[in-house]
Order: sequence, then structure tokens, then C-alpha cells
Amino acid sequence: MSPSVSYGGDEVGAVVLDIESGSVRAGYAGEDAPKCVFPTAYATIPSSDPAQPPVHVHGNGIHLYRPHATISNFVQDGIVSDWDAASRAVDHAFKDRLRIKSLDEFPLLSTEPSWNTKENKEKMVELAFETWQAPAYYAVDKAVMSAFAAGKGSALIVDIGDELTTITPVYDGFVLRKAIQKQPTGGALLSEVLLTQLRAANIPVTPHYLVKTKEPVDAGAPAKATLRYRVPNPSDPNAPTTPSYHRLQEMRLMHETKEATCEVLAPQWDDAAATSKPTRPFEFPDGFNTYLGAQRLTTPEILFNPQRFLPPDPLARLIQSTLVQVDPDLQATLLANVVVTGGTTLIPGFVDRLQAELGAIAPGTKVKIHAPASAAERVHTSWLGGSILASLGTFHQLWIGKDEYQEIGTSVVHRRAK
Repeated sequence: MSPSVSYGGDEVGAVVLDIESGSVRAGYAGEDAPKCVFPTAYATIPSSDPAQPPVHVHGNGIHLYRPHATISNFVQDGIVSDWDAASRAVDHAFKDRLRIKSLDEFPLLSTEPSWNTKENKEKMVELAFETWQAPAYYAVDKAVMSAFAAGKGSALIVDIGDELTTITPVYDGFVLRKAIQKQPTGGALLSEVLLTQLRAANIPVTPHYLVKTKEPVDAGAPAKATLRYRVPNPSDPNAPTTPSYHRLQEMRLMHETKEATCEVLAPQWDDAAATSKPTRPFEFPDGFNTYLGAQRLTTPEILFNPQRFLPPDPLARLIQSTLVQVDPDLQATLLANVVVTGGTTLIPGFVDRLQAELGAIAPGTKVKIHAPASAAERVHTSWLGGSILASLGTFHQLWIGKDEYQEIGTSVVHRRAK
């Protein structure tokens, strides 16, 4: 039984939808975690009959090997860029994962990034009422919901997602939009850097889908594995394994490798400290196993010290760029309420390093970081904020009803959900 919220005097359940650069999250208001989480990436499989349309696969099923499947993503720069694919993905969340055939009894709360476009806002409210048949709808800002989940009306949200690092100041429940900073240094970039470093060290990277059988081997010894499929050849358009599918599986493996081995040096990067850090063992899907040393430290270092590898700003400088654009009287409040969110912030040492670097850019100012120990809370922060908000009895007056939508049209979202 799902939790209920008040709408029109009746007790009904609300659904909370959170789409970000790497994941779709959906579940019921009042719960402490989404019921379903799956990638925004999706697979397109051509039909053997040229007269038939291709098949699209959404959800975790994209990882299942299918000949000639190509992988795409319907989110770019943190916002939806392909609404046909996004609509199919949300249908999958509602119908296949939540087992809701129609939202006609479920008000829908969706989160959106602070830089969402006018067109995207209107498209989402249109889908909510016209396609999913929700009786009521409301949109909330992701950063505000992250602050709300942390119990804060004012906060500095440091969000490191799959695609982007975003710094968003929130004051009294409102985003100070002119001070937002974002750049493409998210978890996906770290995975790319790790893969590059492993290849440079001649460490073979064989994704799960390729391995049919394997035998145990000593550390550093060549793998004894039988491969199931051919590695894609970019020059062969008829190869059954597409480069985009192979890339998806490489990045999936790099994500696992990051989680198992990576660490951020604190309070700062130090070559001697990096050298003295113990290595971490890791076994790849084909059975090859080795000890990772430098790679596990230099990979997350790009967040704090990108000039070693890339041109973007260090995280502390990005935060500083936000702070200088807000009223000086607010800076201390924001630094005393820093909320970190996103899976990349779970890398051991991240919070300690951020604490040290913020102390360096704001000496004499109290810096307090809110970083939930629970991985689910850290990863699903904006969804959780929406879940809490939509379950409040006082929230019912904010819902946009279907009658109001039919009277005003999609522009109602700009009047009522600011």
C-alpha cells in the first residue's frame, strides 16, 4: 500500500519522478527510496523486417546482449533532449516497474534542474495530463529538493552526477540562479579517465558480456577466458556488436572498478602520500586480477585538481565562483550548510578533501558539510526531497489540477510551479 497525500479533500497516493543525466527514479511519496532506478540510456534494436519499426528497450534490460543494438541517451546537459524516448522510459517506470496502468488516481510530482527550458517544462506537464492521465501535477527544483531532504531551507548544493558537477545556492527555498555553476566533470568522466589509465598501464579491460567461461589465475597472470562474442570492429558496420553497446559495458565495468578501488587523497594531493597508499586488489570479469595503485587515486583527483589531466575548474574554484556571485551576507550561511549529493561523492576521502579545500578558500568561516552516510540518501537526494514534500498534508494546495490545466494549457506550469 503506497503512502497517501491530500488532494481535493481525499487521501490519494502520489508518485515522485526524478530524471537526471544518468538515471530515472520513480516511487511513492512518503517512502525513503524510489521503487525503481534504471539508466536514462536505452537500446534500439533494428527489425529484421525493413517494413517494421525498431524495438526500443528501456530499463536495466539494456545490458542484455542483443545483436546490432545501439545505445543512446535521452538526457543531455542534465535535461531531456529526446521526449519520445523519455516518454517511453517513464512508461516503463510506471507500467512495468510500479505496475501502474494509469496515473488517474496518482498525482505526479516531478523534479527538474534549475536550468530546465520553458519548452521542457511545458512538455512534462502535457505528458502528465494528456499521456499519463494524472489528476494533478507539480514540478519542483532538484537543488531545492536536495536542500529539503537535508532539512535545510538555505544550502549550497554540491551535486556530482553522472554527467555534470553542479554548484547551486539555495536561499529560503529559492535557487539563486545567476550564481549556479556547472561543468561536465561527473562520474562518467571519471570512468573515462580510469579506462584510459588502465589501458596506458596495459591492463586488459574485458566487459562482463564478452566472457563465456573463465579459470582462476594468479595476480598479474594473463586471463584464461573464453569469449562469447566478437569485440566490435568500428570499420565493420555489419558487426553484431555495436561500438555504443560495447562502450556502455566498458563504462559499467569502470563504475564497478571505481566503487571498489578509488579513493580521494585528503587534505590535499601529495605525491609522497600517494606513493605510500596501499594498492587495492581488483578482479576483472575475465578472471584477470591485479593491484591498482596510482590509477585509483589519480582518477577522482580530476575533481579537485583537473589541471593535472583536463582543463575544467577544480571543485573548490567552482564553488568559489558561486559564492562571489551571492550577497556577501549569505556566504557564511551557505558554507555552514553545504549539502553533497551524487554517487561520486561516496568515494572515500571526498568529504574530508572538500572540507579542507573549502576551509582554504574561506579561512575563518565555519564550513559544515551535510553528507548522509547512507548511499541511497546520497544518490537519491532530490527524489527523497520530493517524496517528503509530496507527503506533507500542507502540500495539497500547490497541486495543479487537470481542470486548471485544461482551462489554461501548458503555460499553467509557469504560473503555478515556479
